[in-house]
Amino acid sequence: MFACAAMLALIQPAQASTVADALAAIDPATGAAKDTTTVFSLDAIVTARITQADGKVLAFIQPVGKTGIAVLASAADGAKLLPRNEVTLTGSLAAGPYGWAVLAVKDGSVNVEGDNKPSGASTPVTAATFSDASSVAGKVVRLPDVTFEGDKINVKGGVKVKDASGAEVSLLVTPAADGRAVPEGTQVVYGVPVKVDGAWKILASRFLPASGKATLDLAAKYTCTTCHNPDMKVVGPAYRDVAQKYRDDNDAVAKFTAQMDAGGMGKWGQVPMPPFKDKIPAADQKQIAQWIWDYRWDWVLAE
Repeated sequence: MFACAAMLALIQPAQASTVADALAAIDPATGAAKDTTTVFSLDAIVTARITQADGKVLAFIQPVGKTGIAVLASAADGAKLLPRNEVTLTGSLAAGPYGWAVLAVKDGSVNVEGDNKPSGASTPVTAATFSDASSVAGKVVRLPDVTFEGDKINVKGGVKVKDASGAEVSLLVTPAADGRAVPEGTQVVYGVPVKVDGAWKILASRFLPASGKATLDLAAKYTCTTCHNPDMKVVGPAYRDVAQKYRDDNDAVAKFTAQMDAGGMGKWGQVPMPPFKDKIPAADQKQIAQWIWDYRWDWVLAE
């Protein structure tokens, strides 16, 4: 019996329980896996994802406030790897679709432990960071005050943003975003730096207008935030959940302002929303409504 137990210990790879353990098994100089046999069992939060041409999902997961790791999962398991989901999964390191190591997820091992979980503060970066973004690899970054090039997202042609100096940063976005109108005006791009074909890009997870903080203050001024929070359900639905429902509706902004005017109940529960007609100027209504709809990118970029 003891001989069998010893043999099993040799056959079954050891389990490791943290993302840091898995990262330690990747060569920082080459990005290649040093250990492809150990099975790692991880608990972390999804920060960004992209669907591959073969249907598999490449995602980043990280413990709160720490460096993350790339994982590659089947379409079925990848459907659970939505940004802000807390997940447990198991897998071994292998070469990924862009050359560097990923955790190849064991089929059926992904479990969602919670949703809408923050992954910690994002790291501020500039366009200049992407000449060599190795110092922030695996971390959620925030690139502020950029504008999109072109009128529509062209995934095959390459998605680029530029700052006030004209310096460009390339984005990696899911194919589902192709053909959509780019966000207007000055934006903040959130995501994870990745190296593709020798160049650093951002695997995008969120686009928000640079005026977002001012708009949140405006929403607070009119007591909107008494019942609503951008990311979390309070009395009423989270704004990102409203944006999810209307993400493909080009009339969403007009519908949101009409709802502000009329108030009502029943769409999101039985707690009534008071009418704000003549209480919020039309220009402020439109600014708040557009900001709410901008959270649709959370869901588009996760498709």
